[in-house]
Amino acid sequence: MWNQLIHLTFRSKVSLQAQIREMLVAAILDGNIPVGVALPSTRVLAGELGVARNTVALAYELLVDEGYLLTRSRSGHFVNPEILAGRAGRPQQPRRGAEPPAAAWGPRMRGAVSSQRNIAKPRDWQRYPYPFLYGQSDPSQLPIPGWRECSIQAASAAEIRGWAGDLIDGDDPLLIEQIQTRLLTRRGVFASPEEILVTVGAQHALFLIATLLVDAQTIVGIEDPGYPDARNIFSARTSRIVPLPLDTAGLALTPGLDACEYVYLTPSHQCPTNVTMPLARRQALLAWAQVNDRILIEDDYEIELGYEGGAQPALQSLDRSGRVIYVSSLSKTLAPGIRIGFIVGNRDLVAELRALRRLMLRHPAANNERSVGLFLAMGYHDALLRRLRQSHAERSRAVATALARHLPDVEFTTIAGASSFWLRFEPDVDTRVVAAAAARQGVLLEPGDVFFAGAAGAAVPANYARLGFASIDVAAIEPGIAALAIAHEQVRARCSKIR
Repeated sequence: MWNQLIHLTFRSKVSLQAQIREMLVAAILDGNIPVGVALPSTRVLAGELGVARNTVALAYELLVDEGYLLTRSRSGHFVNPEILAGRAGRPQQPRRGAEPPAAAWGPRMRGAVSSQRNIAKPRDWQRYPYPFLYGQSDPSQLPIPGWRECSIQAASAAEIRGWAGDLIDGDDPLLIEQIQTRLLTRRGVFASPEEILVTVGAQHALFLIATLLVDAQTIVGIEDPGYPDARNIFSARTSRIVPLPLDTAGLALTPGLDACEYVYLTPSHQCPTNVTMPLARRQALLAWAQVNDRILIEDDYEIELGYEGGAQPALQSLDRSGRVIYVSSLSKTLAPGIRIGFIVGNRDLVAELRALRRLMLRHPAANNERSVGLFLAMGYHDALLRRLRQSHAERSRAVATALARHLPDVEFTTIAGASSFWLRFEPDVDTRVVAAAAARQGVLLEPGDVFFAGAAGAAVPANYARLGFASIDVAAIEPGIAALAIAHEQVRARCSKIR
């Protein structure tokens, strides 16, 4: 019985004692251990599981302390009946033929969000030898010691008093101060605390903005090609999305802009082409917004990774009339899983966004906010940026060299500080087919069709792809590109046979 309830994994990073405790808790709560039946002695259970007796004794001791087990003199350990009090029994299976009609959910939904075109990434991407994915991080680059220290400090008695309570609609003061002094000033942005709102990543920030400012009649302009998640977020609020073309300077100043009440753009590193908008274009765009009373939503998603010279100032730093809403996050530097982003904007706008956030989730997890604030304050983030600049520069050079060697017919663009390349294959190549063939070679590549809006029902280009390099070791880049070239040739050969 006990071998069936407790399956130990001796190669797991979780201790044997913790595994035993977790599995016993599950067995107790599932009702698999009767209340009146004594658990085996520590010696007997240790023998059955093949572990030291002290390992079992420690697990039992913790379960007694936590109230799951009771000890009886000379009788052993028993399940505490109070743990099970008030728990519902297992539901009885209904008799066949007695099921009521299932609820019809489709007609109740305003739209099928799940049918939107999204960037697809395998959840098990780390098992692939050549993961050229954007937005993921190389585990070896993560600042584990520094993050662990800050997390431990945040859990100290002195710090807990600052974040354990309900902040209602507030944010951690330390994190706000660090965003002001360590992050925004790098981009030439100076803001008061009332102009900053912490979010659960940049996508949460965009969702808040769209929810507050956009309705079914609002016209929103989005770069084409552009960030699919932003397009999907705004499309969920309005069908009046205007795809805006690009030129060599980023978002082009075309007549289509005039119809847009809001314009979403990525001027620092255009997503996905990596074009950096020059200063003259930024100033012209701000002048257009001023004259036409329009609002610009600036997504500065790669703010810290420039490794050649100075960075262009953020669009928001040039704004003198409060027409730019600035969105950014720490996902591309610290870690995407921590989900810390922020909005900078007019204080009246931020006050309303804060009230809206309160309705959604009150505030992001305050312990995470404090941990990130400490991570910034103690200089760990600045040190991480220096390492990332060096490693990204090395990887970017390796990718460019490998592409020129193995895929000479594929055009590519990147820019200092970007962590991806934008690839243009031959016109007759469908990168969705190439990506599928490459995955069989252990290579993960992002097809580029999802970045295009497909204006007026037109077919989207299928010969583009995005190749990220932040999540792959530099030693794997050259063999990974070589494997991609093999997949590319296989697809070209099949296309030639069909023709």
